[in-house]
Amino acid sequence: MFNFFQKIVLVIGVCLSPCAFAQENIKTQSIDEVVVTANKTDQKISQTGKVLTVLTDSILQKYQSQTVGELLTRQTGFMIVGSQNTLGTNQDVYLRGASVGNTLILIDGMPMYDPSGISSNFDLNLITVGECERIEVLKGAQSTLYGSDAVAGVINIFTKKGKSNKPVAGTVSLNGGTFGTFRATAGLNGSFSKGYYNVQYTRLQSKGFSAAFDKAGNKGFDDDGIQQNNVLANVGLYLSKNTTLKLRTVLNNYQTDIDAGAFADEKDFTVKNNFSMLALGLEHRYQKGKLTFNYGFSKTERTFTDDSTSVEKGAFSKYSKTFYGGATHYAEVFNSLKINNILELVAGADLRIANTDQTYVSISQFGKYTAPPIGADTSKTSIFSVYASGLLKTQFGLFVELGGRYNVHSIYGSNFTYSFNPSYLLNERVKLFANLSTGFKAPSLYQLFSPYGNKKLNPETSVSTEAGVQVFSKDRKSNVRALYFDRNITNVIFFESLSNPPYGRYINFDKQHDNGWEIEGNVQFGQVNVWANVTLLDGKTTTQVSKRDTTFNNLFRRPASIFNIGFGYQMSEQIYVSTSVRNIGKRTDRFYNSSTFKTENIELEAYTTWDFYMEYRVSKNVKGYLDLHNLTDKQYFDVYGYNTKRFNFMIGVSVEF
Repeated sequence: MFNFFQKIVLVIGVCLSPCAFAQENIKTQSIDEVVVTANKTDQKISQTGKVLTVLTDSILQKYQSQTVGELLTRQTGFMIVGSQNTLGTNQDVYLRGASVGNTLILIDGMPMYDPSGISSNFDLNLITVGECERIEVLKGAQSTLYGSDAVAGVINIFTKKGKSNKPVAGTVSLNGGTFGTFRATAGLNGSFSKGYYNVQYTRLQSKGFSAAFDKAGNKGFDDDGIQQNNVLANVGLYLSKNTTLKLRTVLNNYQTDIDAGAFADEKDFTVKNNFSMLALGLEHRYQKGKLTFNYGFSKTERTFTDDSTSVEKGAFSKYSKTFYGGATHYAEVFNSLKINNILELVAGADLRIANTDQTYVSISQFGKYTAPPIGADTSKTSIFSVYASGLLKTQFGLFVELGGRYNVHSIYGSNFTYSFNPSYLLNERVKLFANLSTGFKAPSLYQLFSPYGNKKLNPETSVSTEAGVQVFSKDRKSNVRALYFDRNITNVIFFESLSNPPYGRYINFDKQHDNGWEIEGNVQFGQVNVWANVTLLDGKTTTQVSKRDTTFNNLFRRPASIFNIGFGYQMSEQIYVSTSVRNIGKRTDRFYNSSTFKTENIELEAYTTWDFYMEYRVSKNVKGYLDLHNLTDKQYFDVYGYNTKRFNFMIGVSVEF
């Protein structure tokens, strides 16, 4: 097992040493490509002081048999709990130690929420890798440009567009493997004189394995599977030479089986999820800038049904049904204006409206119980925001962003965030950067309007700093980055237990402090690619007990160290192979012991997994691939009492025509 110093030495050795020997004939795409997430305007990676990672289409094509959660959890700073469990498990995104709901998910630049959830976080199960054209990950507090929830960072998922020069082109992808898993994707795309289009359908089904861990080993826990359908459609219409109208939709439904809890099986407990997103965008380019308008509507419905007669001994009810529904409207308009050769201004406004309706009914030995419903007509909020950010680009390598955002919330009132991001590019090879920014997370609808809700809640607010250095190779196809980050969150919302009905409420009380190091690099020389990253994390929460401050470690399910290293080799024009190792340090989990009626802290052991991937290209348009995971068949736990994948594989074929 790697210790702290071994990890640092290995990553620096892997990332720095080959840089001096990088060859000029590398066939991969240059790392200094143009991105939009950092500043909401077209900008080269080397010219932003923000910490940005780009997963391009060429990378995504090699992981189309995996989930978005599996792909992201190997990136620096991420721990996505649920990505290694049975398909359909909640994907809890922990970025840089921040809690669930503190990382904002965007689809094509528009915020995605589940208004019915406690943390209002978006379910990553609702989008597949095969629907993604690229993913841009922006770390640090980004609320100035992106609003609520962008406390730890932003994940911007760009869906596939029609990129073929042909009127009609298509793709078909089939893969299957362990646990009776089968995934099929078919799509058509193309371009015409007035625009482009892409439409595709994905079907996923898996018998899965038991979500709960059979501690005794002889209870015959049943498998928990999934059935999922996804539809993606994108259409772009050129209204004029400089104006484009964009229409897009994502439709998803899946049904998955779940268990009664840690170490507890359940035969007929199912969850049905339905998600729909409809969006319209208008983009107009002019000589000195670009004007953008976006509108999006999304709707989420989750139904939990437990109608089993084979409940665990001591279970309270034999039937229960819970419905969570939520809807959001999002509208924004912003303009990027190039004032002169060194100064650019981005300014805009957005409006977010959300509502939720929720019901619960159960039948037990005491009869039928119906909880007071939460109605969409009264359980709703809105946030209106205006923001501006100035970008200074000097000729001698200094780049500075300075911005602010003013928000008006329909319940708690107003708040303000700011960002200051200077960077300096020395000799086009070495970038020094520092960031000072604030973020916020508005209370969720559940925290405001549920029986435990509190309309006096204030938003969680954060102050984040980071500083580091990034070194590029001469051809920009290799780089290494090292940085330190620090984040303080105040007014943290938590659940306070009460002795009288409703026996609890949400309040602002705690303070959370997270800090750590990130070291990552990607190096290619000849036909060989090596990448590695290390995340070192520390986190503490301060609360009051008997009017005295008490500090404790808050990194539940989040390891103090994460290490990834991978090696890829293009053996020939037809064959590509890669292998990677992932090491997760010890974590602490909380477990409610139904025997003692107490919550216990459980230490989860560190673990290491080893993966292998091979791709064979039959022709320019046809390839087959084999994806092997956990080659040593390691048993480990990301959530105490719940199984993770042992050795598993996917084998598939992809065809373009």
